[in-house]
Amino acid sequence: MLLKTKIRGENLLWLLWYIVGMVPETKSLISWEAEEYTYTPKTKDWYWVVFILTFGLVVVAYFLNNFLFGVFVLIAGFTVALYGAKRPRTVRFAVLAQGIQVDKKIYTFRSLKSFWIHYDPPHKKEVSLVSKKLLVPRITLPLGDTDPNQVREVLIKFLREREHHESMVENLAKYLNF
Repeated sequence: MLLKTKIRGENLLWLLWYIVGMVPETKSLISWEAEEYTYTPKTKDWYWVVFILTFGLVVVAYFLNNFLFGVFVLIAGFTVALYGAKRPRTVRFAVLAQGIQVDKKIYTFRSLKSFWIHYDPPHKKEVSLVSKKLLVPRITLPLGDTDPNQVREVLIKFLREREHHESMVENLAKYLNF
């Protein structure tokens, strides 16, 4: 026996978005643009530290006769240096009736638990979202020049407001100028 379901117009658009990756045209309740992260220029000393740590761990891998670990350390050191030099791109953020759009990706409100706005200008202006998914537990959206009160007024209609604290990884990244 075949299972028959009726798909309405709006659901069909979202099904196409899910399959093809195309975002259907919807009216945004609020939108803004901001750099995807706060860029901190790295000094030559920072790159020297990365190089020395990488070289030191490769030497340790040599003495342990662990070729695979040595290759992993080289790739990781190279990746850290490249990521440190990468400049942020400008990203478009929007709050829609269905969820939060970050460029072409939409996080539906059904997949999110709560939000919190960290506002300590000029150091920190961002929206923190806690996801129900295990692999992406927290999503951070920079606010740029947007008024955080306007964003809060829109988000509170869809999500619970709950204070989020920075994780150890976020604090470590801030300490290492990432």
